[in-house]
Amino acid sequence: MIRTVIIEDEALIRKSLSKLVSESSLGFDVIGEGANGVEGFDLVKSAHPDLLITDIKMPQMNGLDLIKNIKSLGIHCEFIILSGYSDFSFAQEAIHYGVSDYLLKPIRQEQLRQTLHKVKVEVEKHQIDLNEYSEWLLYCTEEAKNMAHFIWNVNETEAMKAIDNFNKKWIERQGVNSQYKVRSIELLSRIYSCLCNDFGAKRFDYDHKLTILFEKGREEVQALNKLIISTWLQAVRETRNYGAHLSIKQVTAFIENNYKNSELSLQMVADQVKLSIPYLSQVFKQNTGISFSQYLIQTRMEKAKQLLSEPDCKAYEIPDHIGYTDYPHFTKSFKKYFGISPREFRAQK
Repeated sequence: MIRTVIIEDEALIRKSLSKLVSESSLGFDVIGEGANGVEGFDLVKSAHPDLLITDIKMPQMNGLDLIKNIKSLGIHCEFIILSGYSDFSFAQEAIHYGVSDYLLKPIRQEQLRQTLHKVKVEVEKHQIDLNEYSEWLLYCTEEAKNMAHFIWNVNETEAMKAIDNFNKKWIERQGVNSQYKVRSIELLSRIYSCLCNDFGAKRFDYDHKLTILFEKGREEVQALNKLIISTWLQAVRETRNYGAHLSIKQVTAFIENNYKNSELSLQMVADQVKLSIPYLSQVFKQNTGISFSQYLIQTRMEKAKQLLSEPDCKAYEIPDHIGYTDYPHFTKSFKKYFGISPREFRAQK
C-alpha cells in the first residue's frame, strides 16, 4: 500500500479527497489528515508517508513551505498540490520542488486517478531503487574486503575473476544506466580503503584513474576497472617483494620435506628455487630473521625434541631421522641449541 497523508484546511474537501484516494483501487492508504501545514509537517515527520497531498493556501504554514521543510529533513516523499485557482508562479515553484502534479479545485475524479497512477509508478520505482541499492551496498562491502584480500596476497586469478564478476553483474546489466560509473568508483574506493587501512598497504596514486571513469563509456569503464586492479596487484607485488616471499615459502617447504637428508645445503635449495646463493641467503634472512643454516638447525632440533619425547624411539637412532651422520655431532648440536644433552632432556620427561 502507498501510505498517504492529506493536508487541507476545508474539512469537507479533505474528507471527500480522503474517500476518493482510498477507494481509487490503486493501492493508496490514507494514514493521516491535517488542517494546516504545521499539522502536516508533524504527521510527515512521524509517519514518513510515500505521498503528501496538500493545499497551497493554509493557515500557519502554506503548502509550499510545508514541502520545503519536509525536503530540508531529507524525507523522500511524492507531492501533489491542490489550489483553488490557477497561479502560474505557484505552479513554477511547485515544479522546482519536484511536485508530481498541481491539481485545481474542484478536483475531477478522473484527473485525480491519472495523477495517482503517475505517483504510484514513481513510488514503486523508488522502492525498486532502494531494494537494488541495499543489495548493492551489501555486495560492495563484502566484495571490497574479498578483493582487497586477493590483491594483498597477490592472488591474481581470484582478483581478476572478482572484478570480471563485478563488471558482469553491475555494469553489463540492463537498467543500471549511468550508475555503473558511480558504482565502479564506490567499489574501487572501498577496496583502496581496505588495502590501506586493514592491510597497511602503501598509498597508491589512483585518483586520476577514478576521474577518468566519468568520461568513459560502459566497455571502457569495464576495461579501466580491470586495469586498476591489475595495477594494484603489481604495486603490492613490488612493495611486498612478493617474488622473494614466494621463493622463501618454497624454501621452507623444501627444508621441511628434506631435513632428513644429511647432504641438504644452501646450494641444493638455491638450485631448487632457481636463485643465486647470495640473493637467497639475503632474502631468506630478511623474511625469517635467521640464516638458512640456523633455520635448518632449528628445524632438525625441533624434530629431535619430538622424537625424544616418544618412549619407543631409541636415542642413537635419532641422528639418522634428522639428517645427522653421527651421534656425537648430534649430541653437541642438541646441547648447544637447548642447553642440555639429549639424555638430560629425556630424563626430564
